[in-house]
Amino acid sequence: MIVELQNLLQSILWEEAAVTGQVPAPRSGHSFSTVGGRHFLFGGAGRHNGKATSFNDLHVCDVSSPEETKWSLFQAENPPPSRARHAAVVLDQKHLLVFGGINRRTRYDDVWLLNVADKKWQRPVIEGLSPAARAHHTATKCGNKVLVFGGYAGNGRALGDLWILHLSDDNVPLRWEEALLSGTPPTPRFDHCAFIFPVTPNSSTFDKYMVMGGRDNSSQFSDSYMLDLNKMAWESDAKPPALTYELCNNLCDDIESVPYHKVFTFGGKRGATEFQNVVEVMDCGMQFWHQPEVQGTPPCPREDTAWVFDIKTCCMYVFGGWSNRWLGDTWKVNVSPIIGPPYACTSVEPDIGPVFGNSEIIVKGLRFTDGKCQVKFGTGKSEVIQDAEYVDPDTLKVKTPNYELYGAMTVDIRVNISGEGWTVNKIQFNYFANTSAKNCLAYGPGLLPQGEVFGVEMPFIIQAKDTCNNKRSSGGDLFTVRVVSAAGEMQGGSRIVDLHNGLYEVFYTAPAAGAFLVHVQYADAGVNPVPIDIRGSPFAVECTDPWIKYRVLGHGNSRHSVIADLILLMLQGLSMFTVSDDLVVYGGDKSGLAVCTMAGADWKWAAPAITGKEPVSRKFQSLTAIGNQMVMFGGQSLEDNADLNDLFFLSKVFTCMPYSVALPASHVPAPMDSCFDKSLACS
Repeated sequence: MIVELQNLLQSILWEEAAVTGQVPAPRSGHSFSTVGGRHFLFGGAGRHNGKATSFNDLHVCDVSSPEETKWSLFQAENPPPSRARHAAVVLDQKHLLVFGGINRRTRYDDVWLLNVADKKWQRPVIEGLSPAARAHHTATKCGNKVLVFGGYAGNGRALGDLWILHLSDDNVPLRWEEALLSGTPPTPRFDHCAFIFPVTPNSSTFDKYMVMGGRDNSSQFSDSYMLDLNKMAWESDAKPPALTYELCNNLCDDIESVPYHKVFTFGGKRGATEFQNVVEVMDCGMQFWHQPEVQGTPPCPREDTAWVFDIKTCCMYVFGGWSNRWLGDTWKVNVSPIIGPPYACTSVEPDIGPVFGNSEIIVKGLRFTDGKCQVKFGTGKSEVIQDAEYVDPDTLKVKTPNYELYGAMTVDIRVNISGEGWTVNKIQFNYFANTSAKNCLAYGPGLLPQGEVFGVEMPFIIQAKDTCNNKRSSGGDLFTVRVVSAAGEMQGGSRIVDLHNGLYEVFYTAPAAGAFLVHVQYADAGVNPVPIDIRGSPFAVECTDPWIKYRVLGHGNSRHSVIADLILLMLQGLSMFTVSDDLVVYGGDKSGLAVCTMAGADWKWAAPAITGKEPVSRKFQSLTAIGNQMVMFGGQSLEDNADLNDLFFLSKVFTCMPYSVALPASHVPAPMDSCFDKSLACS
C-alpha cells in the first residue's frame, strides 16, 4: 500500500536533554548503539588533560525518565585499544561488535566483541584473510553477515572494497570473505553512510543495501549505489534515492515503521567547513528524501557525531561531534509523528457518513493487536475519540461519533492501541450534513403538469441537499415516492434508483388516466423521524390514455380464441413471435400455425397456406427472428415426446408462409426466395 505525500510531511521536535550522572567527555568519531534496550557509547577522539587523545571508555545513556537523561560509566573487562572513527554493529540482545578505527596514526583491522551481560570484551579468532586496516568506514549487519564497505587506509588511499564477516547461528564471528560482486560498485570513498532497508510494505525482510555520499581525497559525493541483497549484485539499471547535494560524515539509519521503514540522516559536512544540522527522511516505499517541519531549536551544525534510536520514547538521541571543536552535548529529537507506533491504518470502509454519527465503519490496517483500541476522528480542538472493537490483525470496528458540534467536513482518522501512540499514516473520513427534505429538489419530464400517460413508467430526478443547502455527493438517502389519484381512490407504483452521487432516478406508473399527485418525501434525521414532502411536493400531473385499441377479427383456430387458453398453452410450450408485420403463434399442441395480420385499422387472425415441408407438431421449441423470417430449432415432439434437433426457416413469401428444412452444413441451400413456390396464396 502507497503513503500519500502529505502524510510524510510531519514535524520533528528538537530539545536539549537535561543530563545527569557521569557525562562522557566531549568527543567525535565515537559510536552509539542499542544493545538489549540499553544505549552504549564507545570510543571516539577528544581531549584529556589538555591533550588530544582517543578513548576506549564505555558509557550507558539511560533515557527511561522523561525528566532527565542519565549517563553512567560502564566498566567492562579487557577493553580494546582506544580508537575513533571505528564501526560498531549490534549483533543481538547481548553482543556489540567493533571493527577497525584509528588512534592517532595507528589504524586497526581487528574485531572486538562486547558481552554486555558478562561485562567483558574479547577478541575472537576469525578465519580467512582480514580486510586492510581502516577507519572512516561503515559496517552493517544483514542477517547472519556483517557488510563492511570502504574507508580510509592512510597515505591518501580511499577504499572501495566490500567485505563480508560471516557469523554463526549464535552470532559468533567466524570468517572473513571479500565480496566480488557483479554490477558497477561504488567508487572508493570514506566518511560515507550505508544502510539496509526493505522495499516491501509491512516486511521485516531487508531487500536493499545502499551506500550514499562520502568523499575521497579530492572531492565529496552526492551519489548512491544499491546492492540487491537477494541477488548479491550491484544494481546498474536502478536510480537509488540520493540526496540532492554533496555530503560526507553524516549519520544515516533505517528505523522500522509501518507500512514502510523510514531512513533518517542528520549532520555531516558540505564543502570544507559547512557543517550541517538538517534532518532528512526517506520513506522506503516512495524512496525520495524530504525535510520534515522542525519544531524547537536544533543543535548547532556538526559532523562526526553519533546517535541512537530509543523505541520507547520514539526519539533519536545525539551526543557530541565536531564543529571546529569537540562537542559534549546531548540532544533528543522526537520523530514519533514520522515513525508512529508498530501498527498502521490503511483504509476505512465506508469512508463517508452522516454528521450525527452512529454509523458502523471498518478500519483496515496492519499489525493491529487485541488491546484497548481507540479511533480518533479529527485533530486538535475538533477531535473526538471512540473506543473500537478488535476484529483481527487487519481490522477494527467502530461507530462514528456525533460531529454536529463541528459540522460536516473531512476528518483524519488515527488509531491507538494500548497507549502505544497514534498512527501517522492517516486516512480520512467524510462527514456529510444531514439531508434536509425542505432543501431537496425534484425535476424531470415525469413531473410536468401536462403530457404524462398512464401505464408507462414516467421518469424524474431527485437532487438530495443537506441542511446547509449543499448538494449531496453520496447516496443512501431513503426517499419515498407515492402516486395517488387526486380523489384518493387509486394509487400507482414507483421505483427509485440510487446513483450514489446525491442523485436518484425515479420511475412511477399511473394506473389510469386522470389527475394524480406525486408525493416525494424524505424522513429528516432525528428521534422517530416522520416522512415529509420535499420542496414542491406533491406534484400535480395529468395523465392521458396513450393506448390504441385495435379490433381483432377472426381466429386462427379454436385454441387461440380465449386469452386464458392462450396463456395456458404458452406454459405448455406455445411460442409467439413476429415475422414482418404479422404475429405468429405456433406450438404447444397440434393445431399448427396461426397468424394475426397487424397491418391496417383492424387486426385479423387467419390460418395461412403453408408451402414446403411442415415440421412435426412440437412444444418447447427454440425460436428467433432474423429479419423477415423466423428460425426454429428442436423442441419435443407431440407424437412420441422425442427430443428434436431439426432446423426450420419460416418466411413470408408474397402472401404465403412457406416452411423450409435446413440442410446439413455441407449442403448449402439456394437463396431463400428461390426455395419456395411463390405462386401459392394464403387462404
